[in-house]
Amino acid sequence: MVPRLFAWIAFMAAVASAILSPPPLTSRLSQTHLKLSKKVPEAAAFNSVVLRVRGGATSIDDDTLGNTMMEVPLQGDGEGTDKEGGGVAWTDDVGGPKTADGRASSRIAEKFIINEVMQLQSYLPHLQQYQNPLVTRAWPINTNFVGTNETVTDTVFCNSLRAQSKGLVYNQWVRAGPRKQTFFTPSEVNAAIVACGGLDPGINIVVKEITSTLTLAYNVKRAWGVRFGWRGFTDPAAKEWLELTQDRVAHIHKEGGSILGYSNMECDVEKTLAVLEERGVNQLYVLGNVESCQAASKVQLAAVRRKMKLSVVFIPKSIENNFPYIDKCIGFDTVVQGAVDAIHRVLVAASSVQGGIGIIKLGSGFMCLHAVMASGDADVCLLKAINFDPRIVMDYVAKVIATKGYAIIVVEDGAAEELVRNWKKRLDEDGGKMRKPVGGSMDECVGKLVPRHHDPEISVWANTEGFDVGQYLKEYAIDHFSDKGVQVTVRLSTPEWYIRSMPAFASDRIFCNIVASAAVHGAFAGMMHLVVGRVNQRYVYIPMSIISPESKPKVKETSRMYNRMIRATGQPSFQRLGHAKLITGRGDVRRAFTPDQSLSEMAQNEQKRFGSFGV
Repeated sequence: MVPRLFAWIAFMAAVASAILSPPPLTSRLSQTHLKLSKKVPEAAAFNSVVLRVRGGATSIDDDTLGNTMMEVPLQGDGEGTDKEGGGVAWTDDVGGPKTADGRASSRIAEKFIINEVMQLQSYLPHLQQYQNPLVTRAWPINTNFVGTNETVTDTVFCNSLRAQSKGLVYNQWVRAGPRKQTFFTPSEVNAAIVACGGLDPGINIVVKEITSTLTLAYNVKRAWGVRFGWRGFTDPAAKEWLELTQDRVAHIHKEGGSILGYSNMECDVEKTLAVLEERGVNQLYVLGNVESCQAASKVQLAAVRRKMKLSVVFIPKSIENNFPYIDKCIGFDTVVQGAVDAIHRVLVAASSVQGGIGIIKLGSGFMCLHAVMASGDADVCLLKAINFDPRIVMDYVAKVIATKGYAIIVVEDGAAEELVRNWKKRLDEDGGKMRKPVGGSMDECVGKLVPRHHDPEISVWANTEGFDVGQYLKEYAIDHFSDKGVQVTVRLSTPEWYIRSMPAFASDRIFCNIVASAAVHGAFAGMMHLVVGRVNQRYVYIPMSIISPESKPKVKETSRMYNRMIRATGQPSFQRLGHAKLITGRGDVRRAFTPDQSLSEMAQNEQKRFGSFGV
């Protein structure tokens, strides 16, 4: 009995000692890990045991042991302490950090630049704030307000050597959407919408949605459509603005073109401000490209200097889709689909004749890349940013024709500028005596020379004003294959304006609706000098001050998008020496050439055979 009593007393003393003076944290962790590894298989223990530090406490979660939890105090600032976020993930000896359910986790230690948007109260400090009319609306409208400090980040690349080598800088953008407080009353708002530059799909949808959001969501009674871009502020014939009502815009989203018209006239800032002040406009919504954005920025800053209560909001619109920072411009999906349809029609025409060569000239590099990848029908894609040798292009086209009977070439408008310039110069020197016009254009207005004047003393063909890279390639192909005695039929198509006037597709309609309504929400929240766009699949406000031609995204030969296009066409590089040979496998992107000829020999032969076309 006595030995048992002494044993019980010794056991209780040991327990009390353990409670009053606990072992170090690391010692207990190793003991706990050892016990767990004995109870469960090694892999299961390593995948499921996670130690988390939260506000000075540590817990071990183990799903395999019935979700038991042991909490111990954290002593000191150990390696695992998260001083910024209040917690870290403690891991075992194998693998990286793990969550409670066994998934790997990691920490991002990247720097972000916060891009703030200008506010009206920054230069009008006594502006009164009002409750947003949407607050009183029924659920769920009144539950979807955006917080004052909400931001959205760029896509963050983790563990990417490619991203690190580029020295990427990540941005935080102000999240778009309605705020609970506004700086305009519905009765004072006098809004105007202006679309600058050329036609683009989606303009009518943006006009309709801005009008609907103003009138239906904010009870605004006055909204105007400025006719013919910036010309509507200066040209007396264009100053008759359209009054935008629900009845007027009810069905315009189903139509192509623009209810506002278009022109490429540049902005006169002072005259524009004078008209805005005269008409009492305090919200101006501008659609356009990067150059139009810079003009809108000048209008906004001039209004600030004048202490005018004016909020200028910009919506990117460009078939080039080269607006910086954002995912895409309005209407771009429709533009790509229109280009895909055009490629298919040219393919049908080219495949219906002997030795058919179809050439499609499109308006931008990004349009070419997306359309070529989407169609899967193009054999060659030539871009302005990537130089090419036309003889090597035609040698490759000859091999494609020998394989399947026809070839499709997609070329960006403005490509091979130096080649075309030299060609025009030689045509001018020739005076049209040794050349004859070549027909075969699929479009009535393309591929024809239009004289600058009607002077009968000057040859019509000496004027090459109407020629571009599409006509250049067409004439070059005909001479190239005629010299070899090969029968070909060349067709040229320039469907840009057909594509521009298309009604927007469903995906673009939804995109335009969201961007347009976000523009109105931003203006009512007192924001100004901003661009509305989508970044990382979230809609944001971007300050106009960081938009410039230098920040435009550019097509590069080293980009992933360009290399995806190469895989789609199977084309080789058209810059290397030697002869191009046909690549039979679409996935084979090797530089497919046999370097059996020097550059000097190529140049001499080129000059002999195609003196009027030479590089």
